[in-house]
Amino acid sequence: MAYRETVELEADDILEAALTGNVAFLVVGDPLSATTHTDLIVRAREFKSKDATEATPVPVRIIHNASITTALGSSGLAGYNFGQTVSIPFWTDGWRPDSWLGRIGDNLALGLHTLCLSDIKVREQSAEDMSRGILRYQPPRYMLIPQLISQLIAAAKDHKVDYLDPDRTLAIALCRMGAEDSATRRGEKVVAGTLAELLACTTPDAAQQAADQAEEDKYEEENPLASENDMEKLREERSVRRAIEFWGEPLHSLVIVGSRLHPIEVTYGKALALPGSRWEEVARDVYGCTA
Repeated sequence: MAYRETVELEADDILEAALTGNVAFLVVGDPLSATTHTDLIVRAREFKSKDATEATPVPVRIIHNASITTALGSSGLAGYNFGQTVSIPFWTDGWRPDSWLGRIGDNLALGLHTLCLSDIKVREQSAEDMSRGILRYQPPRYMLIPQLISQLIAAAKDHKVDYLDPDRTLAIALCRMGAEDSATRRGEKVVAGTLAELLACTTPDAAQQAADQAEEDKYEEENPLASENDMEKLREERSVRRAIEFWGEPLHSLVIVGSRLHPIEVTYGKALALPGSRWEEVARDVYGCTA
C-alpha cells in the first residue's frame, strides 16, 4: 500500500525497482488527475540509477481507468459543455478557502457546467498533533452533498455574487458513480433539482428539530462537563447520519448546471429530478430552455 508520502518521498526506490522488474502503480480514478502522479512520470523519464553515470529512463505505460469525469454522462449533460472542475475543501472555524467560487463564476459566465468534487480527508493529522510532533491520523472524513451545497451557498453570500442563487440554480448530485446495489452498499444515485431542493432533502423539519434539541438536552444532562466542541461534534455526527440516510455512502460529487442546455438534456434531467422539483420551470424561466 503506497500512501502519498510513499510516492513523494520514496519515488527513487520505486523507480529503481522498475528498472529491473515490473512495477505497477495502481490508483483510484484517472491515473493522471493528480500532479503527484504526473511528477512520478517526469521523474521516470529523467531517472538516474544509483550506480549509473548518466540518466537511465524508466519506461512507463499508462493504463487509463474509469473516473468521475468519465461517469459525467450519467448526468445527461453533454461533456462538451463542462468548464473547469473545482474541488470544495472542508471549512474549519479559522479557514474558509473559496477560490473555487470565482472558477464556478467563470464557467457560468460562459454557460458551462461545473463539476464540483467533494473533499476527502484520509490519513490527515490535526493541527494540534502536527504542532506537537505526534504522528497520529484523524478518522477518515468525506464531504457529503448537504455540506458541499451549504458551502457553495455560504461562499456566494459572503462574496455577494449574483450566481448560485439556491432557488434559481440547477444542479445534479452524483453519488457512488459506477457502483451497483449490493447487500451491504447502495449503488449509484443521481438526483437533479435546484440547489435549494437538493439541500432540503436532509434539512430537518419542525418535528426533527424538536427531537434534535431533546437529544442535545439529554446529552448535556448526562455529560455536564461537555464543551461546545463536544456539542458541535454531536451535531456533525447527526448531520452525517442524516445525509447518508438519504444520499448513501460517499463518494459524492455535484454538477452546477450552466446555461448551455439542450431540450434533450432538460428532458433527461426531468427523469432524475426530485418529486415536485421545479427543474423544468427553472430550466425554462431562468436558463431559457424548454424541453
